[in-house]
Amino acid sequence: MSQLVRYIQQFGRFQRNARLYLISNVLSGVTLGIILVLYNLYIVSLGYNTDFIGLLLFVGTIGAGIAIFPAGFCFDRFGGKAILIWSSVLIGIVGAGQMLFRAPIPLLVSAFLVGIGGAFVLVVNAPFLSMNSTPEERPHLYSLSIVLALVTTVLGEVLGGVLPLWLRSMPWLMAPLPVWYGWLLAASPLARSYQLALLLAGIIAAPSFIPLFLMSDDRLQRTIASVTESSVAPKKSFGSILQTLRRAMIIPPLHVFLFTPLFVLTMVQVLLGAGAGLFLPYVNLYFVQHLGASPALFGIIDGGANTLNALLILLAPWAVARFGEMATLIVPRLLSIPLMLVMGLTGSLPLAAACYPLRQGLMDMSQGILQLFSMEAVAPQQRGLANSSYQVAYQVARALTASLGGLIIARFGYAPVFIVAALLYSLALLLLWSRFGRGSNGKKDTQHADALAETDAAIL
Repeated sequence: MSQLVRYIQQFGRFQRNARLYLISNVLSGVTLGIILVLYNLYIVSLGYNTDFIGLLLFVGTIGAGIAIFPAGFCFDRFGGKAILIWSSVLIGIVGAGQMLFRAPIPLLVSAFLVGIGGAFVLVVNAPFLSMNSTPEERPHLYSLSIVLALVTTVLGEVLGGVLPLWLRSMPWLMAPLPVWYGWLLAASPLARSYQLALLLAGIIAAPSFIPLFLMSDDRLQRTIASVTESSVAPKKSFGSILQTLRRAMIIPPLHVFLFTPLFVLTMVQVLLGAGAGLFLPYVNLYFVQHLGASPALFGIIDGGANTLNALLILLAPWAVARFGEMATLIVPRLLSIPLMLVMGLTGSLPLAAACYPLRQGLMDMSQGILQLFSMEAVAPQQRGLANSSYQVAYQVARALTASLGGLIIARFGYAPVFIVAALLYSLALLLLWSRFGRGSNGKKDTQHADALAETDAAIL
C-alpha cells in the first residue's frame, strides 16, 4: 500500500505533458483490452480461419516494421504531440474500417495502415516520456505507465467479455437489417454482437484525444535542448579525433561484432518475438474454441493474468535489489516455460486457466528491467539505434511467426506452436545467460562501445 501511495504522490510531481500522456493512455487502454479479447473472435465469426488471422497479423506487423524508422525521424522533426495526435487519428479512422469491413482485401489494407499508426505510437512512447521527465522521475514514470496500461487493459478485457452477451440479449439490435443497410453490419447475431462491441470500444477511446490536445508543444523543448547541447559541447581537434580512432576499432572483426551487447540483445529480441508470434495472437481462440470457454470467461482469465502481471512488475525492482538483475531477468521467465507447455498441451480448461496468469506474470515481470538493461548495455550515443533495432527485431520476427502460427494451427492444432515457442524462449534465455550471466566482461564491451560512439560523434 505504501508503494501505491508513493506512486500516487509522484504522479502529482510529474511534468504536465507526462501526466496528460498517462491520462490519455488510461482512457484508451480500455479500448485496447476489448479489442484484444474480441477481434480474433470477430474474424472467426465471419467465417475465416486461423491462417487468415495469421495473415492479418503479418500484414499489420510488417506495416509497423516499415514505419518504425520513419517514425523516429518524424518525431525529431515534428515533436511528440503532433505524432501522437495524427497517429491516433489514423488508428481511429482505419480501426473503424477494420470493424466494418468484412472482405479480405479491405481487412488486410486496414490492418497494414493500423500497423503504421501503431508504430508511430510505439516509437514515440519512450523518448516522449524521457523528454518530459527528469532522471529522478523516470523510474516511477516508466513503471506507472506500464502498470496503468495493464490495469486499464484488464478493465477492457472484462468488459469485452461481457459486451457481446449483453448486445445479443437485445433483439432489436440482432434483427435483420433493411437491404440498404445490409453492407454496414454483419448478418449473423454472433458476428454482429462482436462487431457492435468493437465499434463501442472505439467510441470509448474518443475522450483520449482531449489530453493530447491539452499538451504543450514539445518541439520548442527539443530546439532549446539541441541549442544548449551544441553551445556547451567541447570542440575537438583533428588530432584528438585521430587519437580516438586509434583507441577504438571502427570496424571490429566479425567474431567481435557477434559478441557485442547490441547484437546479442537484438538476437534475444528476435527469439522472443518469434516465440510470442507463434501462440500469443491465438490465445483467445485457444480458450474459446479449443477449450470451450465463453468470451466472458476468457475476459476474466485474461484480466486476471494482466492484474497479476501488474503486481509482479511492481515487485521487479525489489527482486533486482534482492537477487540481482540477471537472476530477475532469467529465473521468472524460465519458470514460465513449463507453465506454458502445460497450458498448451492440456485439454482441461481449469488447468489452462490456472497456468495462463502465472505464465504471463512470470514471463512479463521483468519486461521493464530487460528494457532498462538493453539500454544500459550499449553506449548512450547508440541507444537510439539500439532501441530501433530491438523494436524491428521483435516486431518483424513476431510478424513472420504469427503468420506461420496460424497455418500450423489450421493444419496440426495448437500443440506444435506451444512446443516450438517454448524452445525459442529457452534459446533466448540461454543466449542472455551465456553472454551476460556468467561473469562475462559486459562492462569492458560497454566501454568499447562508448569509444566507438565517441569516434562517430567526433567525426560528425
